[in-house]
Amino acid sequence: MDRNNTIAIVLDDHVLFSDSFSSLLERLGIFKSVHAFNDEKELTQFLMTSSNNPIFLFLDYYLKEKNTLPLINEVKRLNRQIKVIIISSVMNPIVIGNILVYNPKGLISKSSGFDTILQCIKEVDRGTQYLCPVIDKIVAEMDLIKEIPFSARELEILQYFSGGMSIAQTAEQSNLSKHTIVSHRRNMMAKAQVNSITELLAYAHRLELI
Repeated sequence: MDRNNTIAIVLDDHVLFSDSFSSLLERLGIFKSVHAFNDEKELTQFLMTSSNNPIFLFLDYYLKEKNTLPLINEVKRLNRQIKVIIISSVMNPIVIGNILVYNPKGLISKSSGFDTILQCIKEVDRGTQYLCPVIDKIVAEMDLIKEIPFSARELEILQYFSGGMSIAQTAEQSNLSKHTIVSHRRNMMAKAQVNSITELLAYAHRLELI
């Protein structure tokens, strides 16, 4: 990593945590600059003006009563050099499996200490996915991938559906055609063995996917 150009960003809707975590990153002294945001719109606007900088994004899993996993795909579209590290207090194996479907560069607990955060940055810098010890233990003990029937794209679409978006709105938001959205919806319903979008969303809620 070119330390002279790399930016660190923290997105968390809890101001106290985002400020304290960004201060910790500043103390590391390895980033050109560190920025803290509490709203995803502020983040996307910033990324639009920083598309040429390599970025470490520390992204809270929960943000204003929803999970932020679809945002991973969005920020990757805005910056090809971005490295996303999820920070969360989630310990539910199915939720962790859901997060890993999106293939973040790292997954660390909010209770992680200084050494763990520094190790995460080093491993991600080397091109290796990093799971903090607590998360790694959960993953090692369970076959999580089999618990998640949907792809990352399907999970993204589920998020839009759960927010009440129509097929047309979902297509626009995800940069896909309406035909593709309908196809994904049909495939997800088949995987879940349900007959309506209401049943599909209920199924996803039971697995804590949305």
